[in-house]
Formats: sequence, C-alpha cells, structure tokens
Amino acid sequence: MKKLFSIFLLLFVIMQNYSQGNGSETRKFIENAEITQVNKDWNTKAEFKSGLDEIVSFFPIEVIDLKSNRKIKSLQVDMTLKYHGNNDFKSSWIDLNEVDEFILFIEQYVIPNLKDKTEKNQSTTYIFNSKEIMFSFKIQNALRRMSIYLKDNGITDYENYFWTETQVGKIPELLTMLKEIK
Repeated sequence: MKKLFSIFLLLFVIMQNYSQGNGSETRKFIENAEITQVNKDWNTKAEFKSGLDEIVSFFPIEVIDLKSNRKIKSLQVDMTLKYHGNNDFKSSWIDLNEVDEFILFIEQYVIPNLKDKTEKNQSTTYIFNSKEIMFSFKIQNALRRMSIYLKDNGITDYENYFWTETQVGKIPELLTMLKEIK
C-alpha cells in the first residue's frame, strides 16, 4: 500500500510539473489570481491584417492581482481569424524574458532577409518558438510569407493561424515596438 501511494504521489508530481511548463508565466499568473486587472497600452502596438480582414495585434500589458497587488508585465498577442463563417478570437502572451529572444530572431534572421529570394523549387523558413506562439518567416522564390500560430497548452494550433504576404514589410514596425517595451 505504501509503495502504491508513493507511485501515485510521484505520478501526481510529474503531471503537475508537466502541466505547469506549457504556458507562459503571464498565463499562469492570470489563471491563478482570483481577481485581476489588465492594463493594455494601445499606443504601443504592432498590427498585421490579412486580405481576409484577419488581424494579429502585439501590445504591452500589465496584469495586476488585485488581492495581493502583485504585478507582471508582458506582451499580449490577440488574433482574430475568420474560418468557415466563424470569427475566432484568441489571446496569447510572450513573457518579457522571451521578448529578448524574439528581438534577436527578427534582427538576425528576418530583417536581413526581407528582400531575399530563393532558387526555383527551394525555400527557406525561419521559426521563432515561445511558450505560447510560433512565428514563421518563409522565403520561396520571390515570395515572402509571415505566419503566426498560437499554442493551446503548449500544442501549436496548425489549423487556425494567421498568415500574410502583403504585410511582411511591416515586420520592422514589430521590431521597433518590441524594443520599446524592453
């Protein structure tokens, strides 16, 4: 009986640790607080629109646990998609410690390649993964595409995502905004 209890306890601890590693610190903060206040700074944002009127917005937020008065700052990503006549809305967060990596990714791999082309029947894709989003920049021949995927409990949603070819030139605006919030 004691051995069975120990095994159960070990499995419980492993499951707790695994489930806690899937989301951002911001998501955990919001989910664990009983009462929260979210302050959004709409003056500092980067926004991309697709030809289907789908929108992805990046903007800084501050979340306050109103009972403990603890605060956390983060980057919120809002995505509105239109699939099969439905309007789907999702939010995800990029923790500030992940913003530094996102800045490096855009500076080192995206901006220098915004005008690049590949040979016929070849492509190059650069991918940034955070705990809650995946940002992809693909070059194929003279075509350049940006795709943004949100994650559900650490699992990338490949069916409902945002992509655009016409807004790729606005990626430097995203970089500027990311640097402002750091």
